[in-house]
Amino acid sequence: MRTGRHTRPLIILLLIASMAGTVALTGLPSGADRLGEIHKNITLFGLIYREIAQKYVEDVQPDKLMRVGVNAMLRAIDPYTVLIEDEDNEQFQIMTTGRYGGVGMLIQVREGWPTVVEPPYDNTPALRAGIREGDRIIEIDGESTRGKSVSEVASHLRGEIGTSVVLKVSRDGVADPLEFRLVRAEIVVKDVEYAGILEDGIGYIKLSRFSRNAANEVRDAVRRLRNDGMQALVFDLRNNPGGLLDAAVGVTDVFLPRKERIVSTKGRVPEAAQEYYSENDPIIGDLPMVVLVNDLSASASEIVSGALQDNDRAIIVGQQTFGKGLVQSVVGLTRESRLKLTTAKYYLPSGRLIQNDSRWKKRFGEDVVDHITDVIKADSTHMLQDFFTASGRKVPSGKGIVPDVAVPQDTLNDYEVALLRQSMIFNYAVLYANTHAGLKRDFEVSEAIISDFKRFLKEKEFSYKLASEQELDEFEQALKRDGVYEQMLPTLEKMHAQIEESKKNAFDENIDFIKQQLGEEIAAKLWGTSAKIEKSLKYDKELQKAMELIRDQAWQTLLRPASGQG
Repeated sequence: MRTGRHTRPLIILLLIASMAGTVALTGLPSGADRLGEIHKNITLFGLIYREIAQKYVEDVQPDKLMRVGVNAMLRAIDPYTVLIEDEDNEQFQIMTTGRYGGVGMLIQVREGWPTVVEPPYDNTPALRAGIREGDRIIEIDGESTRGKSVSEVASHLRGEIGTSVVLKVSRDGVADPLEFRLVRAEIVVKDVEYAGILEDGIGYIKLSRFSRNAANEVRDAVRRLRNDGMQALVFDLRNNPGGLLDAAVGVTDVFLPRKERIVSTKGRVPEAAQEYYSENDPIIGDLPMVVLVNDLSASASEIVSGALQDNDRAIIVGQQTFGKGLVQSVVGLTRESRLKLTTAKYYLPSGRLIQNDSRWKKRFGEDVVDHITDVIKADSTHMLQDFFTASGRKVPSGKGIVPDVAVPQDTLNDYEVALLRQSMIFNYAVLYANTHAGLKRDFEVSEAIISDFKRFLKEKEFSYKLASEQELDEFEQALKRDGVYEQMLPTLEKMHAQIEESKKNAFDENIDFIKQQLGEEIAAKLWGTSAKIEKSLKYDKELQKAMELIRDQAWQTLLRPASGQG
């Protein structure tokens, strides 16, 4: 990410266009005339803003009025140009530095309480004090946390290194609340979630984000696995939303030979044009490599997977990626706020685009997008070209990264979704782990655990609705409005009875999913993220496919161009 010096006039112009509503968004003059137009609209905007703030029929808060206009303007430009303030600014700092002052745990709100949803980070105050995944934080420094948002709680947990915070925690299986006094420390966020050797000498690395530390962590993980005898590598970028451009370049540099193109950027101003190449010899050598992606792999994940695909260094397995190929530069506005502004697009070594504008159009509407910006029109001729990898394999442009080997993504049924949304498996695993500390790491989900979980669901009065059941409820409301509900009541009762009958066997029909999820969640509560990942591996279809391609040496065939291409 780079801070653009020539973006502020554009920022001001777009703000005026959004707030005033009387200025056209297209056909603006250039050069000196453009500066005059900007000055005129600044004046117009100031007059409108002042009149509303001083004379509108009801009192308005000027700060909130401005934020409404700014947010509306930014939403109209693209989904990724955003104003970074307060908690978001702190999150940005964590991404760019990989560090923050805090206690080292990830929280979400569950059943109205902030809850620790992953094992605390290694070597942090939270982990050393004995805080566990599933603990509910009920007080911070004597103040109740009931109903508070994640950002509110996080702002209390983070702070200056060396200062203390007192937490009161409720833990399932423990009668009385537990109290912890934690001294805040520098927390280093780990990007590599897991690195290990599976079977047949196949290494596996899971990268969860691209912060400032990503390249060094991946480099260290690869070196360690090579020393442990790694003969091939599966690199997992699934659900990785991206991060820093420099981190993406650094991670790719671990795998590519020296002086190979990784990515280039092009934008409206000359400074936006940049090219990035690998600078070091690959640590992995020429070992077989497969990269896993899915529809939540975005931005930096797409740079890495796309560069490895275009340079014929790795086979890509999974589902088509998100398609986020826009470069954001960060413009400092005030001490508390920054603007993350789209200033360029990413182009992969073959010359193709990552950006999938169909997602953009679907979100904002084609007419709105085409009216505000010429980005889509400018890329229309580019999209008609053919693009090829180094060996001559044809690759599509403007669709994110399309895998070389597609593996359909599993979809959850209504019952499975309800178990997860209502945190039934998570909450049971917390309770089970707190009362079975002596469980061995290689445990299997036994019939006793299954029976106990079934009892737990009944005790918690777990219920769910099928999609057809929800639609039937809506149909009943329509019948009531039309005055024919009583006439249809016998038929409706029969339909409800049939639906309830079909739901009776839902637990047994989803037993494989339940066993898998219980195994992973119990392992996570007792031994952390690495244990959860290890439990998930045998159920992982994409990973199993990647390992099959390596064992059968099919990856070599896939990297060759099809006949007639090149």
